Amino acid sequence: GEFDENIHVIEPFKIPNDWQDNISIDPGLNNPLSCHWYAKDYDGNIYVIAEHYEQNKTIEYHSQKIKEISFSLGWKTTSNRMYQALIDSAANQKTLSSPKSVSDLFYENGILVNTKVNKDVLVGISKVKTFLKNIAGESKLFIFSNCKNLIREFKTYRWNGSDSPIKKDDHALDELRYYITSLDSMNKTYKTAIQKDKEKLIRNLKINNER
Repeated sequence: GEFDENIHVIEPFKIPNDWQDNISIDPGLNNPLSCHWYAKDYDGNIYVIAEHYEQNKTIEYHSQKIKEISFSLGWKTTSNRMYQALIDSAANQKTLSSPKSVSDLFYENGILVNTKVNKDVLVGISKVKTFLKNIAGESKLFIFSNCKNLIREFKTYRWNGSDSPIKKDDHALDELRYYITSLDSMNKTYKTAIQKDKEKLIRNLKINNER
C-alpha cells in the first residue's frame, strides 16, 4: 500500500473527554458506510479510536449504531442531545428510496451532519501523509487496533501510475481525509498556550516601547 510503512497502530486506551474532537462519515449507500471517531490531544496528535463499517443497511440502522458507539465512548453531544459529524457532501442528495436527503435522514435520527468538507483527493492525501510523518519524521496520527477496516484500507491503498489513487475500497480513507482537511479551518483559531504567551509578551513589549 501507499502508506504501509508509516501507519501507527496502537492498543486502545481511555481517552480524556476533552480530547474528543469529531466523528466523520462516508455514507456509501450501496458501498459500505464508514464512520470513525477522532480525538486530538494538546500536542495536535490525532487518535482514531472507534469504527462503524457496514453495508446494505438503512440510515436508521447506521444512526442507531453510531449513537450506540458514541454513547459507549461518553461522546459529547450538542445542547439538544445530538451527535455531530462530518459527512461527504453527496449526503445532500435525495436517495431513490426516500424524498429526503441522507443528511435529512441522519438529522431525523439524532445525528447532525456537516456536509461542508473538502473533497479534493490530492490535497487530502498530502495532508494525511504529513500526519503520518511530519517534517521532523514523527507520526501525529495513531489508529486504535479495533479500527480494522481503516487499517486494512491503508494497507491496500494503491496509486494508478503516479498521478492519482485508484478509487476502490477507500471509504474509511475518504472520511479520514474529510476529518484531516477540516483541521485547517479549526487550527486557525486554535492557539497553544505558548503561542498565546508569546503574543502577550510581544504586545506588552510594544506597549512599553511606546511609552
